[in-house]
Amino acid sequence: MYCQIIIKLNNKEIQTTAMVDTGNLLKDPITGNPVIVVESSLLEKILPLELLLNLDKIIGGEFENVTEEIRNTYMNKLKLIPYASLGKQNGMLIGIKADEVKIIKEDETQLKNNVIIGIYNKPLTKRGEYRALIGIELI
Repeated sequence: MYCQIIIKLNNKEIQTTAMVDTGNLLKDPITGNPVIVVESSLLEKILPLELLLNLDKIIGGEFENVTEEIRNTYMNKLKLIPYASLGKQNGMLIGIKADEVKIIKEDETQLKNNVIIGIYNKPLTKRGEYRALIGIELI
């Protein structure tokens, strides 16, 4: 099952197809907000490339390649999301709190304000049928 999502962050928007993934139970461990996993290449339209290219270093606590502007604008919105999946038991995903997410399924649109966007560094599919994974609880 698929739906369309519109992600708004810092007055910029992107729209993509998301697969409804019943196995996506990811939540921000501190707030409990649900996580939508999105390909990082899609987020290049709404996030600075400098930030996206340095995610692994940010996870490791290295900030020397991150400008002051990026730190001031984005660092307070970033979250570390622990996850487990096939082949990776103790993974970490960087997430960023979206300003809002619209979920469009058939003729119905839902607006969500407390959603974290998990930034995934690889394509989710080989053919690109969808570029995001959304948990069933958000539908």
